[in-house]
Order: sequence, then structure tokens, then C-alpha cells
Amino acid sequence: MYHVREVADKPAELLQALRTGVPRQLRCAKIKLTSRCNLRCRMCRYWRTRNEASLSTRQWRRSLDQLRDLGCLKIHFSGGEVFLRADFLDLVEHASGLGMKVTLTTNATLLTPERIRRLVQARPSGVSSSLDGPRARIHDAVRGIPGSFRRTVRALRRLIEETHRCGKGPRVRLNFVLMQQNYHHLPEMLELAAELGVTEVNPMPVDEKGERRNRLSRAQIRRYNREVAPRVLELRQRHGFSTAPELVYPFGLTEEEIRWSARGLYARGAYSDKPCLAPWMHLFLAWDGEAYLCCMTNQRMASLGNAARESLGEIFLGPKMQAIRREFLAGNPHPACARCDMFLADNRLLHQVLAPLDHNFSG
Repeated sequence: MYHVREVADKPAELLQALRTGVPRQLRCAKIKLTSRCNLRCRMCRYWRTRNEASLSTRQWRRSLDQLRDLGCLKIHFSGGEVFLRADFLDLVEHASGLGMKVTLTTNATLLTPERIRRLVQARPSGVSSSLDGPRARIHDAVRGIPGSFRRTVRALRRLIEETHRCGKGPRVRLNFVLMQQNYHHLPEMLELAAELGVTEVNPMPVDEKGERRNRLSRAQIRRYNREVAPRVLELRQRHGFSTAPELVYPFGLTEEEIRWSARGLYARGAYSDKPCLAPWMHLFLAWDGEAYLCCMTNQRMASLGNAARESLGEIFLGPKMQAIRREFLAGNPHPACARCDMFLADNRLLHQVLAPLDHNFSG
């Protein structure tokens, strides 16, 4: 959620929104523009997409206009790989021109010098890219395409150089998907990130259901906490990265948290007694215009509506979303919520400020 501190500063207004079911404001939206990808990541199936019924440029422009009319402050674009859409930079420019903060995720392998120059001029505030190993052998084994590490690193260097040349540009962050194959390389990733000049490294435990293929076991998580995390903390302090607990100990610290994380339930029980409040402030749109609560519920729940056939105001304020909000408040979150660690810190803050006003949100 975006600028959640501003929401927390007015808890009475938030409580009123919860009681009436009418959101104060759509603060942020995530748009997954395509499910196609040019890499073949071992933990992902999007690269298998050959054809997709995606919205046109005109339809996405209209959706961006409607999001701004709803008061949306921030847009995050993701894929698949966003640069597989020829109109991607047109959409970034349109969203930025509407006054919304724009961030995006890209594997950066398709970032040419010309695209980098245009991207910087489009004024996104943040670019996130994934590196899953500090060397080509490790990263390319995860991403499934030889040479992907070299292309990503080269593009990130060029992007950061261009921001310095222009005196402006997006903050560049690295996402590091933590798996059995690479979790012990996180300290080396922090060293590489500092050398590249990125602003942050986000460790992301792999999202995996069912049989464990890439997910860490309890023994491996304990080893991470015991052997890797102290080094991670030291390097974060040295290089000026955030030392927030969730970035140092992404699997949790207690034995109970470790058990949750070993099962891929990264919310670690957070929503068993308190609801996630994202449905009051956030909306997710897939490449075909289908709307969901968030990226975790994408295709894991019935669509809440379609941006090609309905206005986003009808979707965000409509009866399906209202019903979902009532279910959340009644203690019935969607099953995917148990797998999500995205909004944990935001929800902790909001529940804390709501607690003095309503005993339902107390500890």
C-alpha cells in the first residue's frame, strides 16, 4: 500500500471506511501488463505463454485515466516482461503525465540505450529488477537463459549511469528470489548491489505451493538465520541499505514463524485474527483486464470485474468488492492471504492505530 502512514495519521477516517465498507481512497494499483516473458525462470510458468488476450493501448490508457479519477496515487507495472509490449513506455509516460507515481519491474534484458534514455525521461520513481545470484552461473541457472545475467547487469549499469548524467531518474532496486539453490549467496548479492549503485535489495522468499522444489526447508531457514542473516545485517549497515527486520530475516525468527515459512505461508499467521486492509486501498489488474484484490489472488479467485467492460469505479466500489471486504472483516480472508508477506508491515501499523478506537483491532 502507498503512503500508508498518511492513512494511519487519520485512524477515525479509516475506521469509518471499514465500518461503512466505502473506501477512503484507492491509493495504489498494480497492473500486470503481460504474462509473456523472454526468460524461463525455474519458479515461474509465465514464460510458457504463447498467446494472450491482452488489453489494447487505448484500453489501458482509459484504465489509467479511471484510476486517477479514483484518486489513485501510485501505479506499479509488471509482467511477465513489460518490455515485450511495444507500447510499454507510452503507458509509463501516460501514467506519469497524469501525476501518479510510477514504478515498474523488469528483468532489464531488453533495455537498450534508447529505451533507457526514454525511460528516464518518463520519470518513473522506481525500477525493480531481479538478480538471483551474484554470478552468471547462479543467476542463469535460475532464469533459464544463458547470458541473462550479463544483459541484466549491463542494462542496470547503463540505467544508473543515465540517471547520474541527467541528474534525475528512478531509484533502482534489486529483487532476490530466495530459494534452496541460492539463499546462501545473499551476502554476495549485497556486495554486488553496492558496487552497481542500486538503492535497495529486496529478499523475496519463493512463492511455491504443494511439493517443495525450490522452497527452503526448516533446517535451511534455521541455517539462514544462524549463518547468513548476521552477515546480511553487517553488509546492509556497511552499504547503507535498510536494516528493517523483514529484510534481514524474511522467514521470521521464532520457531513458529519458521514452520509457517517452510510451508510457504509467509504471512506467518498474521491474518488468522486480523484482516488484511489492502482491499480498501489497492487494486490489481491482469493483462486481460480482469480485476483482483492483489497479485497473490490473481487467477486464484473469481474475477471482480473486467476493465474492458466495466469502469474501475464500478469494480472498486461495487458489490463484489464490498462482499470481499465484509468477508475479510468477518475473519474470512482468501486462502492466498496466508502465502503473502507483501503488506505485513503496513497492516501492523494500521491495526496498531485502530486498536484504541475499536477492540476488534486490539492485540
